[in-house]
Amino acid sequence: MEWVEVRRQIFHLANGTIILVAMKHYGKPVGWIIIALSLIGACLSWYHSKVKPFKWAEPFLLALEREENMNFPGKGAVLYGLSVGITILLFKPLPAQCGIAALAYGDAFSTIIGKSFGRRSIPWNPKLSVEGSTAFVAATTCLGTLFVPLPYSFSAGVIGAFAETIPGIDDNLSIPLLTALIMSMVS
Repeated sequence: MEWVEVRRQIFHLANGTIILVAMKHYGKPVGWIIIALSLIGACLSWYHSKVKPFKWAEPFLLALEREENMNFPGKGAVLYGLSVGITILLFKPLPAQCGIAALAYGDAFSTIIGKSFGRRSIPWNPKLSVEGSTAFVAATTCLGTLFVPLPYSFSAGVIGAFAETIPGIDDNLSIPLLTALIMSMVS
């Protein structure tokens, strides 16, 4: 696996943790702040790719952006922020925390483990592996307990791992929103 992917997943994990801590202390206003920052990021990305590149942004993009996303640098971060902000605003705290924990921890570890050790493909999404999905559930279960009770973190891991495998939908959108939606129906 490339180092850029490891750095991306560490960034993914750290952002989710910061958001979960901020949400615990400040509640729903955090959602509005994250959405605003994501929209600003989208505008900066557009300007950078369509008008004039920001020289100061190049080191960050080279360190964190996938080659295929250079036409929309920061796309993953923008979608991550928008979906997390919407999740915070739409759902009660517990389901929202479950969705964000699944995105932050499960998605990060499933990528690292899946790309490094994945051997058995998911039948409906061959780009992903059983090993990555197993890591998703384990990471969300273990690290999610920092913010939600164990039965909820495990459930969030299972739901989030499934949401990640849905083909054709960016997992930065599907994981937090679908996980929070289902968790809100059962909690």
